[in-house]
Amino acid sequence: MDIFKQNRGSILLLAMMVMAGIVTVSLGTATLVISEIQQSLKLDQAVVAYYAAESGVERSLFQARKKTFNPEALSALSKILANNAEYQLVASSTENVLYATLTEDESYQLDLYEPNSFSQLDNPIKSIGLSWDGAASWLEINWSCWNTTGNLGNPRSSYLPRPAGTVYINLYESPSCILYRVRLIARQAAANNIQIRAYNELDPAAICGNPPTACQASIPSRVRIKGIGQYPAGSDKASRQAILVTMPQKSPIYGLYDYVIFSDEEIKKEN
Repeated sequence: MDIFKQNRGSILLLAMMVMAGIVTVSLGTATLVISEIQQSLKLDQAVVAYYAAESGVERSLFQARKKTFNPEALSALSKILANNAEYQLVASSTENVLYATLTEDESYQLDLYEPNSFSQLDNPIKSIGLSWDGAASWLEINWSCWNTTGNLGNPRSSYLPRPAGTVYINLYESPSCILYRVRLIARQAAANNIQIRAYNELDPAAICGNPPTACQASIPSRVRIKGIGQYPAGSDKASRQAILVTMPQKSPIYGLYDYVIFSDEEIKKEN
């Protein structure tokens, strides 16, 4: 009889332990399911936010095709769409670094002046820094300058193998030659991951150290548009997506025509 008295309540304790285990597993499963539902909701919201950002960028690109386009006029522009998504725009007409990848003999044009003005830049550019990948690649750098009255300087060029780090090209000739157009051409092999920076000093590494961050100048004649979309609009828990677009403010002038147009009528082209 003593044995049975000592085992009283053991079934109840076992039942409570089993119930506690079931409750724990149920709570864990419920938490996982709720988390998956929230993630699915966030994913759906992110898709809507992405397309809202794309709508803002498309609106900007439509404006960029106009002759009198001013990127700064788009900055801080926002709109709430019919589906309660919202986009905001951040735009500028300069960039700090340009990136490009060129196949063999492909060219890249860089305009170092304001496209709608022939005035001197507020922060004049005197040199550029180049770095790229591709062990067998060379870069042919051609540049020309002119002044505010339209007088051209002597065209100059340089032919360089891929450097171990960054190579600096001095563009500056004289105070009267202040506007530059630069063209890069990949030779021998493809030039990958080209990075281009502009500086307001000659031999910037010798003057401002390496890297010469203190001498760096903004690169003009560029359009940089960032579209930020969010959904739902005005919510603290909104999903946000962003799209960044960069391009030259004016169409580059290529060394060769990419196509030929044949027509029986007069053809007119407007820039």
